[in-house]
Amino acid sequence: MKKKYSKNIRVVLDILRDEVNGDVASALKKMTSDYTMTWVDAGINGKELFPTTSNNIKKELEEAYPIKGRQYDIKNITEGDNVVMVELIESFPNTKTKKVYRTPLVLVLEMRDGKIRTGRHYLDPRLSGKHLTKAQIAKAYKNSKGLELVIE
Repeated sequence: MKKKYSKNIRVVLDILRDEVNGDVASALKKMTSDYTMTWVDAGINGKELFPTTSNNIKKELEEAYPIKGRQYDIKNITEGDNVVMVELIESFPNTKTKKVYRTPLVLVLEMRDGKIRTGRHYLDPRLSGKHLTKAQIAKAYKNSKGLELVIE
């Protein structure tokens, strides 16, 4: 039996599918005009605390979305009043080495009028730079009975 999701959760799952499919135009339709995303970490170089998207979201998506082979393993998804939280593993291949990066992370997405208005992207940057195996990632979920939804 297929699980029924709320409108806000469907929007979030659909935008993850858009990213996997490289569909920038469809993703932009799911974001408000003042959309922002903030990474809750010290940035790639360790100097920029809480990096945030620029004012040119379309350009940023056009740089990120072409990655082929991206996959999202949704572990848990829940919502409250105008907020959706997703626990997932993002996987994508390094274009040069073909090794796969797998990063456990949590997205907190605030919604407005059925679109994503803003979000926070929580991850451990020390893990995101490693080529973790599925077995290594599985250790974090050893007692989990959460959702097993794969977007690829």
